[in-house]
Amino acid sequence: VTVKSSSKDTGKAEDKDARSPKEEPWERALKSTMVDMDVEEFQGHKVSVWDLLHSRYIPKRNREELLELYQAGELTLEQVKSVVSTIVSKAGAARAEQSASVSGPGVEGMTVADTGHSRLQQD
Repeated sequence: VTVKSSSKDTGKAEDKDARSPKEEPWERALKSTMVDMDVEEFQGHKVSVWDLLHSRYIPKRNREELLELYQAGELTLEQVKSVVSTIVSKAGAARAEQSASVSGPGVEGMTVADTGHSRLQQD
């Protein structure tokens, strides 16, 4: 009975793993690297770089560019973390200014190069 039970439990775990897509090492690193952010819904929480990359603060073109550069080894994890934090902070500040009826630059006009990270400007 014990052997039968163990076999059944193992089978369930294997089935679960078979249905889950394989996570790449670079993706796992982004998901496990946490950042403290003081922006709206992230305030007071540690947030993964992955979650920040996929938040409303990072435009799709920036996310794709950062992921491409990181996967190619042109950016380190720390550089991605820094760029993402900067973009989210600037975007959050811009949204806060807009909420206070003060005109400011929107997220849509922001580029990765605007974050001040010169390595990204090599293209």
